[in-house]
Amino acid sequence: MGYRIAIDTGGTFTDLVLAHEQGNMYLGKAPTTFERIFHGIEGAFSMVAEQLGMDVAAVLGKTDLLIYGTTHATNAIIEGKTAKTALLVTEGFPEILVLREGGKTNPYDLAARYPEPYIPRRLTFEIHERIDSEGQVVIPLDRRQASQVLEGLRKRGVEAVAVCFLW
Repeated sequence: MGYRIAIDTGGTFTDLVLAHEQGNMYLGKAPTTFERIFHGIEGAFSMVAEQLGMDVAAVLGKTDLLIYGTTHATNAIIEGKTAKTALLVTEGFPEILVLREGGKTNPYDLAARYPEPYIPRRLTFEIHERIDSEGQVVIPLDRRQASQVLEGLRKRGVEAVAVCFLW
């Protein structure tokens, strides 16, 4: 088996872990470069490649598995620096972020305080469509209505769109 590599780009550093076929682990770390994310990744790769006595291209050539993850979204939420985002939901379920039923340790504790939802209710839009739990179309997607909603989002200056249809 070839190399197995995991990369994480964070708010400050890009970390890379390479598992060698003999079980040895190599670590690379470089500053995250937001203007061109690959430069930070390449810096971490270069550090590991040097430890192996190879260049980056040779390391990639011997790699069977590469996993990439990032904490950018988590950091943006924590720092309050998310894009102006709209949420499209199945018609009839506009309160999906506001109700917050999932993940409660005690669903009957109505005194539990929750932070504001990541997407405000005023930027949540219902789309006429429905698929059942078996994957069968119950109500076909109303493309015309969906297009009108998307055009309205453009006019509102929405920068990102999340879609959470049932099933």
